[in-house]
Amino acid sequence: MNLHARWDAMLDALSPRIGAQNVEIWLRPAKLAEIREGCLHVEVANPYYRDWIAEHYQSHLEDVAGRELGRPTRVEYTFPNETPPPRASRPAPAPAPMDGVPRAVGLNPNQTFESFVVGECNKFAHAGAAAVADYPSKQYNPLFIYGSTGLGKTHLMHAIGNRVLQRDPTARIVYVTSEEFTNDMIKGLRYKRMEEFRNKYRKSCTVLLVDDIQFLSGRDRTQEEFFHTFNALQGSGKQIVLTSDVEPRHIDKLEDRLRTRFEGGLLADMQAPDRETLLAILWQKADESGVRIPTDLADAIANKTAGNIRELEGILKRLAALQTFYQEPLTLAFARKKLPNMFASAPATVTVPGIIEAVARFHSIRSADITGKKRTRTLTDPRHIAMFLARKHTSLSFPELGREFGGRDHSTVQHGCRKIERAVKENPDLAYKIRLIEQSLNIRTS
Repeated sequence: MNLHARWDAMLDALSPRIGAQNVEIWLRPAKLAEIREGCLHVEVANPYYRDWIAEHYQSHLEDVAGRELGRPTRVEYTFPNETPPPRASRPAPAPAPMDGVPRAVGLNPNQTFESFVVGECNKFAHAGAAAVADYPSKQYNPLFIYGSTGLGKTHLMHAIGNRVLQRDPTARIVYVTSEEFTNDMIKGLRYKRMEEFRNKYRKSCTVLLVDDIQFLSGRDRTQEEFFHTFNALQGSGKQIVLTSDVEPRHIDKLEDRLRTRFEGGLLADMQAPDRETLLAILWQKADESGVRIPTDLADAIANKTAGNIRELEGILKRLAALQTFYQEPLTLAFARKKLPNMFASAPATVTVPGIIEAVARFHSIRSADITGKKRTRTLTDPRHIAMFLARKHTSLSFPELGREFGGRDHSTVQHGCRKIERAVKENPDLAYKIRLIEQSLNIRTS
C-alpha cells in the first residue's frame, strides 16, 4: 500500500473519533511524507496546522497509525520543502536540577502575565494571581480562581508558575488537572508507588497548580489524598493555586474539610469579558499569530464566541491556518466560505434547540447535558438559563418547553424560569452573561 492510500485509510479510521468535519479541515490537507524508524512524518502547510493537530488529535492519530502499521508509532510534522530529520526528535525537556527532578511539570511557557489582557471582568483575579506570583505562600494561600470555562483561569495559573520560575532558581512548579492528579494516585496505588506520588506532589513541589478542582466531586479516596497533600504543602510554606468553574460551596459532594480549606485563602472570580475586552484579546492573539483581522470579521468572531476566550482562540487558529493554506485574504466572506457552519447567518426565528446549543457552547458543555437528567450545579444553572431564554424568545407554553427539555414537567420549567428571572434583577454578572448568549443568537437587546 502506498503512502497516499495508507493516509486515506488512517483518516477514514479517525473520522468516527474526531468527526468528519475536523478530518476535512485539519488532516485531509496534510500529506504522509515518510514512514521511518517507527515514526510517521506528516507534511502540513504551516506551524498553525502542526500546533492544532498536535494539541487536539495527536493521541488519536498515533493510535490509528499504530493499528494501521501493526506497531507503536510516533507522529511528527514537517513543512513543504523541509527534509525530515534524520532521526525522530522530541522537544527538549525543561532544565532539571542536579537531583534530576524537573523544575516545571506541565507548565506552558507561553502563558504569562505579559500576554494576559486585563479588563473589568478579570482584574481582581489578575491582581490576586500577580500577588501570589511575587510573594508565594506569603499573600494568599490557597488562591482559588473560579468562573466559567474559557475565561483565562488556566492562563493565570500558568502565568503564576512562569513568574515564580523566573524569580526563584530553586522553585519547582507542578501544574496538573484534578483528573491527572486522580490518575497519578490510582497508578500509585495500583503499582505500589505511593511514595513516588507523594514525593511529586509534596516533597519536591514548591508551588502546586491544580486545574478544574471541581472534578474531585464524589471521589472520596482522591479527596482524602488531596486533603493530606494540601495540609503537607500549606504546613511547609508551599503555595497552592486552584481553579474551578464554581466557588467551593457550590462544588457537589466536596468534603467539608476541603471546602473550608479552599475558602481559607483568597476567592477570586472571573466573568465573561465585555465586548471591548474580548476584542482587545482577539487583536492581541491575532498579533501574536501574525494575522490581520478586519473589523467586520472581528465583530463576527466576537458574536460567535459570546465571551468564551478559548473558543475565540480556536476560531482564530483555524482561520489563520486556512488563510495560509489557501493564500487568500482573510475576510468575513472568506470565513463564511471556508467555515459555513460557524459563520452562517443566524436563522430568522429563534428556536429552542438553537437556544440550548448557544447556552451549552457558552458554558463549554454538551447540548445533551442541558436536556439530560443530571442535576449537578454546573448543569442546572445553564439548564435554567436555557429555559428562561426559551420562554422569553419563543411562544411555546410551559408544557411544550418541558417536552423540549427532555420531557420535564411544566412546573420544573416554571421554577427554572422564575429562578433566573429573580436572579437577573440582583446579579448584574448573570444579566451580562445572558446578554452575551442573546448576542450570539443575533437577538437584539435594549
